[in-house]
Amino acid sequence: MKVLLIDPPFRSFAGIFSMYFPLGLAYLAGAAKRAGYSCKILDMDAAEAKEGSVDFTREYQSYDNYITALNDPMHPSWQLLKRLAVEQQPDVIGITALTTKFGSVIQTAKFCKEVLPNVPIIVGGAHASTMPGLTAKIPEVDFVMRGESDESFPELLDAIRDKGDFSKIAGLTYKVGEKVVHNPDRVFAQNLDALALPDRGALMNPENYSSEDMGVILTSRGCPFRCSYCFHMWERKVRYRSVESVIEEIKEVHEKYNTTQFSIKDDSFTVKRSHVLALCEAFRKLPFKLTFNCTTRVDLLDDEIIRVMKQAGLSQLSVGIESGSAEILKQTDKDITHEQILKAAALLNKHGVFWTGYFMIGLPTETEEDILKTLKFLRKSKPHFGGLGVYNPFPGTKLFRQGLEMGLLDAEPPLEHFLHTNPKDLFFKDPQRRVAHISHKRFTELSEIMSQAFHKHNSNFFNLARRLFARKHVYMYDRRILRRDLVKGLEFIGLKKIIDFLRGKR
Repeated sequence: MKVLLIDPPFRSFAGIFSMYFPLGLAYLAGAAKRAGYSCKILDMDAAEAKEGSVDFTREYQSYDNYITALNDPMHPSWQLLKRLAVEQQPDVIGITALTTKFGSVIQTAKFCKEVLPNVPIIVGGAHASTMPGLTAKIPEVDFVMRGESDESFPELLDAIRDKGDFSKIAGLTYKVGEKVVHNPDRVFAQNLDALALPDRGALMNPENYSSEDMGVILTSRGCPFRCSYCFHMWERKVRYRSVESVIEEIKEVHEKYNTTQFSIKDDSFTVKRSHVLALCEAFRKLPFKLTFNCTTRVDLLDDEIIRVMKQAGLSQLSVGIESGSAEILKQTDKDITHEQILKAAALLNKHGVFWTGYFMIGLPTETEEDILKTLKFLRKSKPHFGGLGVYNPFPGTKLFRQGLEMGLLDAEPPLEHFLHTNPKDLFFKDPQRRVAHISHKRFTELSEIMSQAFHKHNSNFFNLARRLFARKHVYMYDRRILRRDLVKGLEFIGLKKIIDFLRGKR
């Protein structure tokens, strides 16, 4: 039985450059392969050579392009999707669903069923897990997988193949006539080493991925913290892979794709000190020079852990700063202080680690003064790169519930809403009323001021030079990435004529 797993088009529609590959689908492909099924992954953002901008100052406006493409059945990407789906002739189609791209999930299911009407469609992922009922309302969707599906997915494939009993599959939502049935949740796998490794070999169009793209990995699942804006699909208990399992995957990826730069996507990499120290020791013993980036928290950093990670190949580290306002920072339930942020910044600078600080604006009770405090704190903390996002409410979070109580959000909008609404505005009853104490006009002005200030900070020559230097080992192993980064860097600072020259245009 042949399986086609699809990550719907999203960034390519918006004109945003896409990194990496869909790791969740690769885990499912690995599980399906182990169970004896032939599986392919169609990542629509990499179905053609990757293009797009790395300048996020106009991100909100870029989603107008996404909405236009989403609703154009003749768009080349939709035509390509249908052609590739037919060429694969799958017996089952699976689609991964994130909240921001749920409109694309709806359309992907529609167009797949249009050309392959008898092929069952499964939808899984974070959004399917938080809103399985809404996901099941998509007419073309037959099954919804909730939560961790490494074990459930092969069981469902077996049941489809054998026309078996779906009622015994934990974590499954399915339709019986007009009725939607939700089976009990599946207990998370306790031994991550027993799960199949991600099958990168299942990726279609491998030529459109760089060696760095192939280096995204997980060493753990779960996060013990209680941030009010974050949905915990893996809940607040952290499960760890063994060092041997992680090293096995790293060696395999290096051998097959010449990857030396790995991106560790754990929610907070340094939660368990012994895990990090053991991994770093193993990294240093590898027969090649490994570099890696990771995400963690400022209160999980100290002099020793940064030194050990740097010696093991740490090239870039990201932390959440969120807000320069003490009151708003408190509302995120991140349980950190500005003093801890500044201490971590000093340590990272001391060790010469390129670091990113993530900020956000637009929380429901935020004031103009709070937003301007965030800009002031960017200049005080001085991350080498400052990421700025407008708060996006996700179902299942504390802030989402707060938004409902304040009358700002709609708990379950109709499917049609996701096809015509900017992904940053999903669930808002009125996108022009997303912050209680700031008018829409003024919030738009403040967003533009912040966006331009962050762009100016990030495009500073010294910050750009620091990023290039931090990635020197990547460039030594893969000169194509150096050329790509140079082109994207010039684009980022607005030197389009030089980009055109490098591409041979006149």
